[in-house]
Amino acid sequence: MLKDCLDIISALANLFTIVASGIAIYLFVFQRKNIASVFSLLLNYSYQLSLSELKEKLERLNEYNASNDDHYDSIINILHEFVGQVRGNDKLRVIMVDQIVLIEDAIARDGKGRKITEPNKRALISEVREKIRNLNVRNIDDLVGARQ
Repeated sequence: MLKDCLDIISALANLFTIVASGIAIYLFVFQRKNIASVFSLLLNYSYQLSLSELKEKLERLNEYNASNDDHYDSIINILHEFVGQVRGNDKLRVIMVDQIVLIEDAIARDGKGRKITEPNKRALISEVREKIRNLNVRNIDDLVGARQ
């Protein structure tokens, strides 16, 4: 009796395995574009999240004044965070190479005793903010399928 019950359960398990495999094959063959679009959406979401974090760092920079010695170390630290995050993202590293060079030059200038001024900081923030805004628009265009 127990052996018959185990045989029936094994047969059902095998049957469900075959059905599940059939569904997976069907989805892979006939729904490939939909599956690819889901993965693309997830990647774009991750990219969008990185851009949002970079915008937050820029907003944090706006809270500090480069002329104030108490704020100066915070500005340098946030710039280092920004550079580190962009370098850690392969896609952003290539796209934002010019902005990273500007930020690294500003940081290196500080190491040589020439401090970043408030107007320089604001110009840098504006340029990077605009680049991020353009990347956001480009990302949305890619999501909806619009090509330039």
